[in-house]
Amino acid sequence: MCAQAARRCLRRFLQDDSGPTAVEYAVLLAMIVLVSVAAIGGIGGRVINLYGAIEAAIPT
Repeated sequence: MCAQAARRCLRRFLQDDSGPTAVEYAVLLAMIVLVSVAAIGGIGGRVINLYGAIEAAIPT
């Protein structure tokens, strides 16, 4: 339901022809940053585990 509301809001934002303002660009940038941070955070844990497995497999 939240995703549907976000899509509806984004569609309304993109269809608005009154001209983009600095605030609209700032909101769009904030959304992009949040998605990027969430994606990087999700991948980060897996990368740490992978390096740990590689380190454990290398004989010293």
